[in-house]
Amino acid sequence: MKTLTIVRHAKSDWTFDLPDHDRPLNERGKSDVPKVAARLKELNCTPEICFYSTAKRATDTANGLLDVMKIDAQRQESDLLYSFDAMDIINFLKEIDKYKKHIMIVGHNPGLTELINRLSQVRLDNLPTCGFAQLTFDIAYWSDIESVDGELNFLEYPKKLR
Repeated sequence: MKTLTIVRHAKSDWTFDLPDHDRPLNERGKSDVPKVAARLKELNCTPEICFYSTAKRATDTANGLLDVMKIDAQRQESDLLYSFDAMDIINFLKEIDKYKKHIMIVGHNPGLTELINRLSQVRLDNLPTCGFAQLTFDIAYWSDIESVDGELNFLEYPKKLR
């Protein structure tokens, strides 16, 4: 059994003239992260490792979530997750160590929305910023992640938490 927690980065700040990769979180994004972290903690979300995009907004979201959740998860940034394509993310997941049972990824749309749609029976139009979902797969190896539909454990976003 494998568990995948998927989190879209929190709302980013467009007021600065920065490259996409370097955009920080805006005030709403900064306030959503602890709310989402508290909710993930309530849902007993305890990943062994969190992989996140190298983009500043994703890095800040991932580290903020884990800091507030106070769980002992490894943290690993990956430029492979600075992608907007679900197949790139699936290929990344297929390479994860078979001994990892629960992982979290923090990344970008439209890739994450498409990922949820491809790996489950869920049909989602858009995973909002700082939205999160968890899927469980009846597989032994991450390399088999496309062989079965994941079961949706939860799908939430900050607006639902207000």
